[in-house]
Amino acid sequence: MTSGSAWAVVPVKPFSTAKLRLAAILDAGERAQLARVMLEDVLDVIAASGDRLAGVIVLTADEGAAALARKFDAVVLDETVPAGLNGALAMAADYLAGDANTSMLVIPGDLPHLSVDAIPQMIDLLDAPRSVVLLPASRDGGTNLFACRPVDVIPPSFGPSSFERHSRAADRAGIVPNVLVLPALGQDIDRPDDLAAFLSMGTATRTHDFLTTLGIAERLIRHREPDVVRGFSPAVSGRPEGLHYIR
Repeated sequence: MTSGSAWAVVPVKPFSTAKLRLAAILDAGERAQLARVMLEDVLDVIAASGDRLAGVIVLTADEGAAALARKFDAVVLDETVPAGLNGALAMAADYLAGDANTSMLVIPGDLPHLSVDAIPQMIDLLDAPRSVVLLPASRDGGTNLFACRPVDVIPPSFGPSSFERHSRAADRAGIVPNVLVLPALGQDIDRPDDLAAFLSMGTATRTHDFLTTLGIAERLIRHREPDVVRGFSPAVSGRPEGLHYIR
């Protein structure tokens, strides 16, 4: 591990229990395959940013996810049992501890529309010895991307409303977090209407191809999902004061 190094940290749920909120549209096998192709897309983008990263850590209790991660030369930290997202990230922080200049970028394994530009942009924003970078989710007040330097400068606190919790934790640590506003990356893929929003982006990803092959658009129409959207314009609601927003 080198001084000033940045590590990508990718937490991955077991494929068999991923995306349960899509059960009305996708069966169990399809949900597991969706989780796999999304992870492949994320690891592809991380690999393309390899010259800016010291390494990649994948946190998972899933043997299939671990095997896939090793194909991308990732370090796999095995959860004997799923510890939850924040518990898993504590494992990664322990693994990386020891160099105050080391940073970690938490990148969910279910963000297949991750852009190649986002990773170096986040690294560049970790420009102080104590830094936090946040990219808010467009719905539920969550955090879709998180980066910090050093790795234990604030504890990750993912879940609904985590953007506010992360912002407050940074404030308590005397840090003004850099908030990266990239609306497309605020979009999650958790509910049926998220599938329509993702497909509307037209990304050149395995995930887009897989969902198109399944005929998701037709399935959504048949299920008459009331909240399905054909486009979206995510925004940071409320815009808390005391944060540094970057577009």
